[in-house]
Amino acid sequence: MKKNIISYILIIVAFFFSIGKLSAQVNPPLSMYYLNEYLYNPAMAGKYQGLNLGAFYKNNLTGSNGQTVANTLTLDYGKGKSGFGLIVNADKDGVLNVNKFAATYAYNLKTSEDGNLRFGVSAGATSVKINMSDVVGDMDDPILQYAEQGYVFDGDLGVSYTTTKLSLSAVAPNLRSLIYTENINDGYNYTTFYAAAAYQVTEGAIKLTPKVMYRGLKGYDGILDLGVNAQFFEDKFNLLAFYHTSNSLSFGVGFNVLSKYQLQASYSVPVSSNLQKYTYGNVELGLKLNLFK
Repeated sequence: MKKNIISYILIIVAFFFSIGKLSAQVNPPLSMYYLNEYLYNPAMAGKYQGLNLGAFYKNNLTGSNGQTVANTLTLDYGKGKSGFGLIVNADKDGVLNVNKFAATYAYNLKTSEDGNLRFGVSAGATSVKINMSDVVGDMDDPILQYAEQGYVFDGDLGVSYTTTKLSLSAVAPNLRSLIYTENINDGYNYTTFYAAAAYQVTEGAIKLTPKVMYRGLKGYDGILDLGVNAQFFEDKFNLLAFYHTSNSLSFGVGFNVLSKYQLQASYSVPVSSNLQKYTYGNVELGLKLNLFK
């Protein structure tokens, strides 16, 4: 998809600074709330014993020449008190290609019969590159130099406390700002912290687990996510819904086969007329496999 230089500048300036809340980092995958918390919290690596594989695809339906697609693969392994993980992101945000990979170590400290305190750290690298085939114009334009960067070190710290019903999490992502003193482009990494709490309020045929998450954003007001996950038929089927104070709603449906294979499909839709000018919503597919317990 070819874009002239004027439309490219408008996309960079308007998308990242005026409607930046639509980026993949600000509008995270719905799969991270219940299906695979390792997507945002390194402390969750190896939470489930054995080898766990995850694959996630998300597409922002912009209705324009710009395209926002997020692809993520996760692998984590839990054995005893330790958890090990690997996470790879390959995202396309308009003319930008954003890649991140990180390795994770997590440690579990048992605090009571059903209480577990987990700590996790991820370390890796992130790059932001421009797909020049999508740009027509002066390749030496300063805005291109600002938007593009090579691989730089990145990392995340996370902690969680869980019981059979309660889950609390706190995460400090994008730690590169503590390491690099020079002006590293943060146009794609808005999130400064996560804080989340969930509690299972019912048992039996239907299990309801409400969840609240607050996300701090660089240069923007924080976002509050309020939702609930409903599990049916001995956890073989679930429905979930979230309201985000960024003026959007998310809905999902999931299936659990043999307690090993989990599939989730979801759709997020903006409820603000201003956001509807730029996107029809997001579609997402998530898959998680638990093997070799």
